[in-house]
Amino acid sequence: MQPSEQPAARKKLTPVMRQYEDAKALHPDAILFFRMGDFYEMFNDDAVLVSRALNLTLTSRNKGEPDESPMAGVPHHAAHGYIARLLALGHKVAICEQCGDPSKIKGLVPRQVVRVVTPGLVTETEQLDARANHYLAAVDGGGVPRGDALGAGGPYGLSLLDLSTGELSATSVPDAATLLAELARADPREALIARDLPDVRAAAASLACRAALRDDEELDSAQVASILDDAAIEPISAAALAEHPLPAVRAAARALRFARRCSPGARIPVRRIAPHDTSGTLRIDETAQAHLELVRAADGGRRGTLLDVIDCTVTPGGARLLRRRLLSPLADLAGIRRRLDEVELFVSHPRARGELRQALGGVGDLERLSVRALLGEATPRDLGLLRDGLTAAPAAIAAVRSIPDLGKAAARSDDGAAARGKDGAAARGEEGAAAGSSSEPLLAEAAALDVVADVCAELTAALIERPPPNTREGGIFREGYDKELDDARGVEKNATELILALEAKLRTQTGAPSLRVKYTRVFGWYIEVTRAHIAKVPDTFRRKQTVATGERYTSDELDELADKIEHAGARALERETALFDRLRALVAKSEGRLRALARKLAAWDVAAALADVAHRNDYVRPHVTAGEALAIRDGRHPVVERYAAAGHFVPNDTRLDLSGERLWLITGPNMAGKSTLMRQVALIVVLAQMGSYVPAREAEIGLVDRILSRVGASDNVARGESTFMVEMRETAEILRDATRRSLVILDEIGRGTSTYDGLAIAWAVAEHLFDAIGCRALFATHYHELTELSARAPGIANYSVAAREHGDDVIFLHKLEAGPASRSYGVAVARLAGVPEGVLARARAILATLESGAALPGGKHASLRGRTRGGAAQLDLFAPAQAAVPPEQSAVIETLRAVDVDRLAPLDALRLVAKLKGLLGGG
Repeated sequence: MQPSEQPAARKKLTPVMRQYEDAKALHPDAILFFRMGDFYEMFNDDAVLVSRALNLTLTSRNKGEPDESPMAGVPHHAAHGYIARLLALGHKVAICEQCGDPSKIKGLVPRQVVRVVTPGLVTETEQLDARANHYLAAVDGGGVPRGDALGAGGPYGLSLLDLSTGELSATSVPDAATLLAELARADPREALIARDLPDVRAAAASLACRAALRDDEELDSAQVASILDDAAIEPISAAALAEHPLPAVRAAARALRFARRCSPGARIPVRRIAPHDTSGTLRIDETAQAHLELVRAADGGRRGTLLDVIDCTVTPGGARLLRRRLLSPLADLAGIRRRLDEVELFVSHPRARGELRQALGGVGDLERLSVRALLGEATPRDLGLLRDGLTAAPAAIAAVRSIPDLGKAAARSDDGAAARGKDGAAARGEEGAAAGSSSEPLLAEAAALDVVADVCAELTAALIERPPPNTREGGIFREGYDKELDDARGVEKNATELILALEAKLRTQTGAPSLRVKYTRVFGWYIEVTRAHIAKVPDTFRRKQTVATGERYTSDELDELADKIEHAGARALERETALFDRLRALVAKSEGRLRALARKLAAWDVAAALADVAHRNDYVRPHVTAGEALAIRDGRHPVVERYAAAGHFVPNDTRLDLSGERLWLITGPNMAGKSTLMRQVALIVVLAQMGSYVPAREAEIGLVDRILSRVGASDNVARGESTFMVEMRETAEILRDATRRSLVILDEIGRGTSTYDGLAIAWAVAEHLFDAIGCRALFATHYHELTELSARAPGIANYSVAAREHGDDVIFLHKLEAGPASRSYGVAVARLAGVPEGVLARARAILATLESGAALPGGKHASLRGRTRGGAAQLDLFAPAQAAVPPEQSAVIETLRAVDVDRLAPLDALRLVAKLKGLLGGG
C-alpha cells in the first residue's frame, strides 16, 4: 500500500481492526495474538503463517467482500500450547489483551500489547525445562567500528539473561573463538547480535545450539547507564560500570533493553550483573562438549550423558546449578577445594545427607516462583508451591545443623585416600579435610540463613491446602482469613437459609402466617401475602403485583438481601482477586530474600547429590593440585560403567606428566576401548574441576585450563564439509587453541585421506603437540609407524589396549599395556559386525599379500610397511617379490587358505566359488 493510500484504506477499517493495525504497527516483526472474547485472533500474513506452522484452519474475515482478509484463531485458555510451538520455531509472539471487563464497558473495549514472548524470554512453567537455564544471549562488539568482525578480533561483550530466574551475567572475551565457545556452552534459546557483527552472526548460525538469532540495533554508549537503570528492578549501572569492562556492560544493556521492550509494563527482575570470568573456568568448546557427551548425547537426548549419571539433585534450582558447574568447571584451585570439602562433608555424614535430601525434595523451585510473583504472573497454585517450599526449608537447615561437630575446625589431611562408596567412608585429599575446612562456613550459612518465615506464615494462613491454577473460579483462601470474603461466601452458600430466616422474621413482625418469600425469574424476590391477611401488611412494604390469591410486595430489607444473594459470587470473586493481588505483592516484595534462600539450598542440593553419587558408585575425592601431573589409578568411564559394562568395567591407569611422559600414543584394535579410555580421562578431569568425586581408586589432577578433543568421524553437509574436512578443521582448532596446561585427546588423525598423506599429517600433528605446545595428550592411532616417535624423545610413550587371538576370533581385554599393539584386527572386527565370510576370506588373503610385500595386480608393490606377528616393521617390503605361481592363482590359493569352512553358510559358499572363478578369469 502506498503512503497516500493509507488514510483512505484506514477509514474503511472497523474500530476493532484499527486497534489491530495500531498494535501490529508497534510490533511488525512479531505474530500478534489479538484477544477477541474467548479467542486470540490473527489476521492477514500472521494468520497465513500461523495456520501453516500450527496446522490451523485458515478462514477469512468479510469473505467475498473487497476487503476480505485471512483469519485464524486459537482459544485463549489453550494459547500457551500454541505459543510454545511458535517459540520453538523461533517466532516472536505479541499478546494484545482486552484492558477491562467487556460486560462493564460501553462501546469499544480498549486493547493493548501487554507482553511480547520470544524464545529467550519465557517464564511460563509449562514452557520451561525445570532442570536447565533458559538464556537470552546478547553479543556486543565493544562499541568499536568493525569491518570483517571475525578477522578484527576482540574484545567482544557477551551477556546471558535468564528472565525466569532473574540472573544476568556478562563477560568480555578476547576473540571470536572464545565467544563462540561460550555461546555453545550456554546454549541460549535466543541470541541478539549487534548489527555491525554480521560475520559473528554467520559463525553463530553454524553452532549446534538451538538459538534463534536476531540482529540488534545500534547502541549508543552514552545511553548504556540509563538503559540499565530503567530496565532493572533497581539501579545497577554504577556497580556494573565499576566492576565490568565496557563490552560486557554494553552486552548486558542490549539484553535488558530487549527484555524491557518485550515487557513494557514491568521491570526486569535483575539486581546485579554477575561476573562470568572465562579465565577462571576450564574451557570446553562445542566440539569437546559433543565428543564427551556432557549434557547431550549423540541422539540429542539426555540418557547416556555425564549429566544423566551424576544428576540426582532433588530441586530444580540444584539441577540447574549442577548443569552450569558441569559445563563451566573451575580453573581456580581454592574454589575447587571448597566445593570438594562440601561434598566430602556429606559423604562423611550419610544420615545428615539423607535428611537434607528428603527435606529438599519438598522445596520446589523457589527461585522461579519468586520471579513469577515479581513479574505479576504467579498463580494461586504457584503461591501454594512457594508456601510448601518455605515450609520445608527449616527442615533442610536442621539437617545441616545436625552434622556432628559442624563448627569445630579439625585440620586433618591424609595422602589422598579414597571414599569407599559402599560403606560411606570419607575420602580426604591433601588439599583439605571434610569437616575441618568447610564446616565453619557451612555452619555460618545454616545459622544466618533467612527462611522468610513471615511470608511463609502469611501464605499458610491465607491459602487452602491445594490452591486452584487460576483466580477465575475463586476458592483460593481459607475460611476465617478475611471477614468480608467470609460474609460474601456465607451469603452465596446459605442463601436459602437467609431467605427462610427473613420469611420467619416478617411473619412474626406482621402476624401474617400465610406470608411467603418467593422468587421468579421475571419478578425476582418478592413477599406474597394472601387476601385474608392483607390488612396486616405494614407501610414499609411496597406493592409489586396483584394476583388472584393475594398481593405481592417488596421491602428495603428484602431488596438488600436479594442484592447480596444475586451478587454474592461476584463479590466473593472480586474480593478474592484483590486479596490475591495483595498476597502476590507481599511475595514480590520479598523476592530478593526468597532468591537468596533458593541459591543456598541449591548449593546444598548439589553437594549432597554429588556425595550421594560418590557413595553409590564408589567414587574417590580427587587430589587437585597446581602441579603438572595427571595421574589416575583404576580410572573408569562413568557413563560406560553405568550403562554398557553393567558391573564388568575394566579400570585402567593413566599418568601424564609435563616433566615426564606427556604424549601417549595408543594403539590397538577397534572396539578394544581406546576411545573410551581417552574420554574417561577427560571426564575425570571435568568432574574433578567442577568439584565432584571421580570414578577411580586414586586421582591426582594437575590443573587443566582447557580440554580439546577430536574423536570419531562425521561430516557436516550443512556446512559443505566432508568427513576429512571436519577432521582437519577440528585438528586445526586444537593446534590453535591448546596451551601447555591443556589436555588434548585425539582419535584417528588422517584416516580420511590416502595412507601417506594421513600418516604424514598424523606424524606432524603429534610432533607439534609434543614440541611446540608441550601439553598433556592422548593420541590413538592405527598408524603403527607412528609408534616409532617414542624413539625420538623420552616424553613420548607407546601404550596399547590388549586383545588376544583365539583361532579366527579376537578377545578384547580392554586393559591398557605398555608398548605398541602388533595388529589392528580389523578383519576380526568386520566378522563381528556380520560381514559375509566370503568377503572376509578374500580380505584375509589380501592382507597376507600386502603384509608379505607381494606385488599388486598391476605389478606395483604395496605402499605399506608390513609387520611381523611380533609387531616389528619389515623394512624390506619394497624389494622385488618372487612369485612362485601366477598372481591370479596365488590369490585363489590364499583366499582358500583363509576360508573358515565351519563358518561358511551355503549361500556364502556359492558366492565364494563365483569370486574364485572371477579371479581366475573364468567369468
